[in-house]
Amino acid sequence: MFALARPDPNWNHGISSSETIMNARSFLFLHLSLCTALLALLPSQGGIRAGAAEREITPAAGLEIQHYFRKSIGVRDPLFARCLYLEDEAGNAVAIVGLDLIMASFETCDQLRAEIREKCGVTHTLLNFSHTHASAALGPRGRTRISNDSDSEWNDRTLDAIIAVVEEAMKQAEPVSLRAGRAGVQVGFNRRLVNADNGHVFMGVNRKGPSVPWVNVLVADSTRTGKPLAVLFEHAAHPVIVPHTSKLTSADFPGAAGKRIRETLGKDVITVFGQGCGGNINGFPLRSTHGKAEEAGHRLGEAALKAIETSEPIKATGFTIKSATVKLPSAPLPGRELLAEMMDLQKDKPGRMKQLRRIEDLLKRGEKPPARRFDAHAVMFGREWCLTTMPHEMFCQYELWIDKEAPFRRTMTFAFTNGYQGYIAVDEALALGSKGGYEAGRLPNWGGQVYTEHLGPPAVGTEKIVKDTLASLWPREAEKSPPKQPE
Repeated sequence: MFALARPDPNWNHGISSSETIMNARSFLFLHLSLCTALLALLPSQGGIRAGAAEREITPAAGLEIQHYFRKSIGVRDPLFARCLYLEDEAGNAVAIVGLDLIMASFETCDQLRAEIREKCGVTHTLLNFSHTHASAALGPRGRTRISNDSDSEWNDRTLDAIIAVVEEAMKQAEPVSLRAGRAGVQVGFNRRLVNADNGHVFMGVNRKGPSVPWVNVLVADSTRTGKPLAVLFEHAAHPVIVPHTSKLTSADFPGAAGKRIRETLGKDVITVFGQGCGGNINGFPLRSTHGKAEEAGHRLGEAALKAIETSEPIKATGFTIKSATVKLPSAPLPGRELLAEMMDLQKDKPGRMKQLRRIEDLLKRGEKPPARRFDAHAVMFGREWCLTTMPHEMFCQYELWIDKEAPFRRTMTFAFTNGYQGYIAVDEALALGSKGGYEAGRLPNWGGQVYTEHLGPPAVGTEKIVKDTLASLWPREAEKSPPKQPE
């Protein structure tokens, strides 16, 4: 393969000048033209077919935004359901669906995936939620846990739209060649800091903490036209740059990133975003402005274009899919003394008292909170490329571990896929107990965990269960692994 010089050796995460932008764009168009010509010289990848489609799912004004719960009054930018469908001659098929929504339960995802199997014949569907905090949550069909009737109507229409977008992507399937790449970018920062006085973890900007400083891309090029028909791209960071005071629905930075990619590659190219392991990473600047969210998305989009520019062909003409389901144990409940103290402190807060009484009831009955469900999937093109997916809000350390340990030249990792039951921290954080902060602490830390049926975080030992489960999907190390992609 030919080696091409990069347009600007100093091009990092930001944009330096209009001249740099124009030079980069010109170079990119030249490079894409060359790639098209080179693709014609490559061996045919007739074994892989792909199709892509999108449907708008923007709710009307009045629907409840599912974070800092507020009624929307309008739309800043539209929300979409997008699908990349892949199949090979052996009959393997997968629908990778990216949704500009905050989350959905296992119940909802199970129901939706079953409907897709029945109506479309796709056995494997991966529903990834961008987790934008300026959007709605998806519920089961005909849900009743809603704030108004319009929520229910929008919900069922959205479920129908997701099924339709998978069906359309299947119909659009044609022979493709695949490319994969990576480029450096950092939309957000680790948000966990330790209070030096009491050892409690609090939320802030920890520039020295672990993060996932890259964007991964998978490009499907039509062998008929030589042009990209779809780009799957992944980054790990909470889409929380849109201010929580805004009453406009928004896809936050992932939506702006996809828009930027299409500005260069063409409006017909379907861009599917996958949220990575960003459980402990906040997009930055946190809850600032819509404009800042768009700037961050533009930066991510530019990095994705760079990754596309430097991408390498995937030679495998088929793929395999493996799945596994395990249970993650919950951490022990707080003792009666701490519980009584908290009930006294929170007596004027009905929402928290409701949860405290649930904990009290479990303690009286001598019962433990339920275990969490953990579904893992791996889509593997030989040893060249693997998409590994998980549910929940996974800490970024899991994606870093996959990138280091998985026996593939290139990896892409999704969290927030096919279900949600809170944060999944690493053992180092879980071992802090009540000092573990928003994502990992037990009472008196009031994080998202306490508002689920689990009433707290997973137990210490969860990290090993997760890693063992993921590793069980991958090929054994008996075969020599390919060299990792260059950093």
